[in-house]
Amino acid sequence: MLAFLLFNAVEYATWVAILLYAYDATGPASVGVVALIQLVPSAVFAATAAAVADRYRRDRVLLAGYALQALSLALTAAAMLLGAPPVIVYALATVTACLMTLTRPTQGALLPALARTPEELTAANGLAGSVEGLGTLLGPLAAAAILVVATPGSVFLAGAVAALIGALLVVRLPRPSGWTTIEPTAAAGHEPVAESGPASAGADEDTDSLEAEPGRRRIVRGLQTLAANPDAGLIVGLLSMRMLVLGALDVLYVLLALEVLGTGEPGAGVLNAAMGLGTVAGGVLTFALAGRRRLAPALAGGAMIVGLALVVLAGTSSAAAAAALLAVTGIGFAIVDVTGRTMLQRVAQDRVLARLLGALEGIGMASLAVGSILVPVLVGLWSIPVALVALGLVFPVAIGVTWIRLRTIDVRAHIPVREVVLLRQNPVLSPLPAPQLESVARQVRWLTFESGEVIIAEGDQGDRYYVLASGTVRITQAERFLRDLATAGDGFGEIALLRDIPRTATATASEPVVVIALERTDFLQAVTGHEQARAASNVVVEAYTAPPTP
Repeated sequence: MLAFLLFNAVEYATWVAILLYAYDATGPASVGVVALIQLVPSAVFAATAAAVADRYRRDRVLLAGYALQALSLALTAAAMLLGAPPVIVYALATVTACLMTLTRPTQGALLPALARTPEELTAANGLAGSVEGLGTLLGPLAAAAILVVATPGSVFLAGAVAALIGALLVVRLPRPSGWTTIEPTAAAGHEPVAESGPASAGADEDTDSLEAEPGRRRIVRGLQTLAANPDAGLIVGLLSMRMLVLGALDVLYVLLALEVLGTGEPGAGVLNAAMGLGTVAGGVLTFALAGRRRLAPALAGGAMIVGLALVVLAGTSSAAAAAALLAVTGIGFAIVDVTGRTMLQRVAQDRVLARLLGALEGIGMASLAVGSILVPVLVGLWSIPVALVALGLVFPVAIGVTWIRLRTIDVRAHIPVREVVLLRQNPVLSPLPAPQLESVARQVRWLTFESGEVIIAEGDQGDRYYVLASGTVRITQAERFLRDLATAGDGFGEIALLRDIPRTATATASEPVVVIALERTDFLQAVTGHEQARAASNVVVEAYTAPPTP
């Protein structure tokens, strides 16, 4: 995780640095072109990078990724500091950007194999999300601090040192093997651990199967699905506009800092960090959106926040005000992203949702590139303030034109309200953001059990995770009473799924019981692969350490 924190900080810091270098080396008009040169090869290489993590030992891939990044960053820094031709610098920086795509898929696939216990896995996934958010702040701020006394080349040099430290941190990772044994303790809604089992056999197998389709093919199939689903196409289009504006802002940070605000190169890093801060804050606010019947007003509200903030930004000359407005813009972006993705899930059938998300991924990357190249055109034709106003109007105009369609989508959409309410009370699944929580809610099945009926039996293979809706469930092990579950939202059965071991306890209905059940694959995808599961770790730890009821 320390290495991953350094990686995220380096990624954002060097992105700021390369754009500042382009401004000085080849002129303001080249900044967007350089951003485009970085984005397109990285997007193409990303599908290959994900496949590498599946074909080779992941601990070695992670180590190799950090080491290669350190080398590439050092070469780019040397080219900058020694005055090499810009074309060489851009080529090396593009190689660096491509190598950056190795880390995230490898990190996500490796964590289940390294974690020794379920609570470590949920804690690690949760921490990974926090680390990424922190990287969006620390990276640009670190770049700003370095640029006060040095040049963009020094940012890349510091990045090379950080990547090398990351490599050293992971060089002694143990070869992924199995879970360590934990003494059994009783816990409400949890199966006591009685024996060791493979750490990741089940989780990795399921995760790999979900990602088996190559990225490029998934995007192509997604585009075909979009053509047959106009509602989904509309929402993907709106989300792609978000990426377009984000791509444009990446370039405008530099132009604003150097030509409007007069804050110099460090100012670009501060503005970038302000946007990251707003996005993280907005992400927290969107947790309340899960299960809401009408999301079009929230989507429109987020769009208006972005538009208004950018229009006001066009008229400010204060660096502090600009940073505050960009933080507000980040909040609006987060609201648009979460509401848009949730609406996309509501209009799409589950069997084609992965294709649609693949299309969104491809179109989003293309939009990011278009936005970066659009800014020099707008600034060349008019000015930086006019470019900001134009970008600010993109969302409000799009929402206004499509408002009737959006309201119609809201009315027609099926919202699993009862399921979402119940899952919000479950300690393991409640940390999921709105789109993921609704996705899980659509996958559950309602089941009923009569008094005395066994729901799960000790020794059976784990196939589902259960969340209690009503009634009382008695948990026993080897006919020894452990605990009664009687609170709506209590869950049981996750340990066998996370550790791929037989059930280690029996759950029996003490009275008529209603539960919702989530299949093994869906549960693993939602919990072990999600970045926002930190809160679940505390619940699991407390459950393990709680003394059994006499």
